[in-house]
Amino acid sequence: MPEEITKDIVAVVDQKNQQFFDNAKAQLVDLSQYSTQALEWLMMEHFQFSYANVEFLADAVKVTTAFDTDAVKKELIRNHGEESGHAAIYRDALKRINVDLDTRVEFAPTTQFLKTISMLSNKDPSTVLGSMFATETAAIFEHQVFREVSKEVIKRGNWGEQGEKLVWFHDMHLAGVEQSHRDELGIFLRGLSPDQTIAPQEGDRPTIDVQQALKGAYQAVETMVVWWNAMIAEAQAMSKMHTATA
Repeated sequence: MPEEITKDIVAVVDQKNQQFFDNAKAQLVDLSQYSTQALEWLMMEHFQFSYANVEFLADAVKVTTAFDTDAVKKELIRNHGEESGHAAIYRDALKRINVDLDTRVEFAPTTQFLKTISMLSNKDPSTVLGSMFATETAAIFEHQVFREVSKEVIKRGNWGEQGEKLVWFHDMHLAGVEQSHRDELGIFLRGLSPDQTIAPQEGDRPTIDVQQALKGAYQAVETMVVWWNAMIAEAQAMSKMHTATA
């Protein structure tokens, strides 16, 4: 049997996400090519998703009430509870190293990205499940990247203890928070073939429109790719401009 046929939705979405991660990480391996201003700017843009994510989860909870079991809704309620308050922690941690979010100027690709995720969070329940699984998986990669970005900025600015809260913020998410969110949502998609149309209710798992779940996951990954490519390109341009005027 060909390998592709044996893959379930989780494996297919993970493969798509991994391509996105690998491409973005490759451009951020050497942070020395980026100016401090560009790295601080990247953190401010990442904060926008951290801030908006609580609302996305709240919308997803409302939509998944329509499933014929309440298991997905309960998991999203748990995720929402764990994420509530995190943006305030992030904001404070950034302020401690003199990154003031009040100075941020709107970046159109971030605005469009957030609009798309908001739209996906308000679609049908299966689309919401797929898109939330994809974004929770991506959150692991994002915290890995921004932990390194944070450490680089802290080192350059000699922030020392003042920067510890920022590194801790990312460590907290990487210590199991995001992995748990991903895994617990993945339970509902594991074992479902990407060729299926409908997966009937089984135990706690609700009836899932498999094609809609897959579409939601793909759309989420695609909009993340566009956003990250735009952010990296902007950070590179910002760094070149800084070098030219230095």
